[in-house]
Amino acid sequence: MASYQKQLESIGFGYDTLTAKGYHKINGVCFTVDFHPNTKDYIVSAACRPADETAAASMRQAIQQFAAERKKVIKNAAFDGKQIMIIWHTNDINPDIAKYVMDSVNFISYCIAQFRCVPCCSSCGKESYPDIYVIENNIAALCENCFYNTQSQLAGNMYRENQVVTNYPLGVLGAVLGGLGGAVLWVITSLLGKISIVAGLFAGMFGYLGFKKFGKKVTLTGLIVSLAVSFVFLLAGMYFAIGVDLFNAVKEYGFTFSEAFELIPVYLTDPDATGEIIYNHIFGFLSYIAGAGICIAGYYNDKKVKNRMIKLM
Repeated sequence: MASYQKQLESIGFGYDTLTAKGYHKINGVCFTVDFHPNTKDYIVSAACRPADETAAASMRQAIQQFAAERKKVIKNAAFDGKQIMIIWHTNDINPDIAKYVMDSVNFISYCIAQFRCVPCCSSCGKESYPDIYVIENNIAALCENCFYNTQSQLAGNMYRENQVVTNYPLGVLGAVLGGLGGAVLWVITSLLGKISIVAGLFAGMFGYLGFKKFGKKVTLTGLIVSLAVSFVFLLAGMYFAIGVDLFNAVKEYGFTFSEAFELIPVYLTDPDATGEIIYNHIFGFLSYIAGAGICIAGYYNDKKVKNRMIKLM
């Protein structure tokens, strides 16, 4: 089965890589396709509305009937006054998205003809022949007025964001607090006998999230510092957990907690002990790397889509 993008392109839809959304304009009506990977939902929308409320009520009944006839694959279908929206859901590994989209397009085209629907703006709902724009991480069909209003709003956002200065001292404090939280979670799961993948993910992300929260604005330097702080606290948490395990093993011989910690460097010189530590922590470290990767990807994705507004068609 072809990829999501290839399937959309095979039926005439365009595809925006950054938002992972499809779009098309058919007889003046703007269609969009949005995929939610977490829920495996495919949302097909069309910006149009009937000429009067009586037709709208009848169209809503037709939409519900359409969904009921396909209840195994349609999670929900509705009309909100500005858009017809059909949510498809499938657990198939390689679903036939083109089939679902075309089924939606054909039904919506039927509604347009049967209930005398007119193209409209997906923002204000006024009858118009809107253009399709990508706005930050979303795609919308906008009339001329809504386009200028949105453009002005984004310009205002850019101006306000440029006035924000990164507070590095507070950002580092946030990274320390976040890194400490990740380390504590790591230690707790370690003492329970198994490093959790979730603990590794959080340990990789908490420092970045703390810097972002306290520092107001994340820069590349802030990203690097936050990840470094998280990693240092992760190593400290691992070291502490090893010390606790070692203390539990030698306390019956009269060793105190501090004396057990003094034995850690000697303990780590044993190849068998080092191998066991690596084996017990490898998945936690891999999940930490994944968490750090999510932060890095999120940082660069925000820079790409922030205040972005591009006309698609």
